[in-house]
Amino acid sequence: MRNKLFTLKIVLIPALIAAGFLFPLITRNPYHLHVLINIFIWCILALGIRIILVAGHLNAAQASFMGIGAYASALLAMKLGWSFWIALPAAGLISAFLAVLVGFPTLRIKGAYFVMVTFAITEVCRQVWMMWKDLFGGVEGLLGIPRPAPIGLMGMMISFNSKVPFYYLAFLLFLFTVLVCHRLDKSHFGLTLRAFPQAELLAECSGINVIRHKVIAFVISSFFAGIAGSLSAHYFTYASPWDFTWTNSLYMLLYTVIGGVSSVTGPI
Repeated sequence: MRNKLFTLKIVLIPALIAAGFLFPLITRNPYHLHVLINIFIWCILALGIRIILVAGHLNAAQASFMGIGAYASALLAMKLGWSFWIALPAAGLISAFLAVLVGFPTLRIKGAYFVMVTFAITEVCRQVWMMWKDLFGGVEGLLGIPRPAPIGLMGMMISFNSKVPFYYLAFLLFLFTVLVCHRLDKSHFGLTLRAFPQAELLAECSGINVIRHKVIAFVISSFFAGIAGSLSAHYFTYASPWDFTWTNSLYMLLYTVIGGVSSVTGPI
């Protein structure tokens, strides 16, 4: 039975990846591509929140880190003239850096109290974005965020003036997220995270630095939220505080819990 499942994975996974790459050749319907781009963005968010969920924490602040990535990328492009290709990873790193500052004090809190604290973080971020109009555009948000600059690939110039290039960009970022999450699951670090909800005290008594592991998981989770936020901002050319509320974090949690936390395929 195990050999059959392994053979099925060997055949099915490459087939699904190939289907993903070939889809725009089958149909270029803008609506279908738009739906899939949104699916890829939300898959990145759900897979990111799953990392900290595995460690036993319900994170209600994932949407705020998505917003941090979106605003950071937009401001780097609009105010400093940075290329999207630099602003994208920078947005993820900025979200990850702020996750370090937030993670060390908050991840010592457990259960419903952690949910309340992360909910408060989301609301504080939203209020800052709404009140600081000169920088963040206030309640109206930031308009006119530039699309990614054309990029040369294999002798061709790819410009992001249609859905197809965005589809491939979102699909590649989605595959990268899946790969990282899969490798984390199979690593010693991933196995250690899984032990915390069941026997955190035992893990700590065994010499494992529980807080450090949780902070690393929180940082990786926030990095992917920042990446998804940057992609979303430059795709929609718009970022608003109303796009990064606690209800968005709730959707991410629902997708992950209903799909299943035990595997990478669950949230997808």
